[in-house]
Amino acid sequence: QRFPSDKAYFIAKEILATERTYLKDLEVITVWFRSAVIKENAMPEGLMTLLFSNIDPIYEFHRGFLKEIEQRLSLW
Repeated sequence: QRFPSDKAYFIAKEILATERTYLKDLEVITVWFRSAVIKENAMPEGLMTLLFSNIDPIYEFHRGFLKEIEQRLSLW
């Protein structure tokens, strides 16, 4: 069992904080930006598909990754 004063624990906590921030940034793009673009009809459909087809899988991966990090740290 490791103790909270362990250097690895603090590194893991920093990774968790960074991942939370990154996921929030991805959410801004995938949810809020896309909604605004759709609402304003500001981009052709083909371009929307091209743009978000790469971002959506990244967002979904990091949602799962964050949950896994949170679970592992809760058991530390």
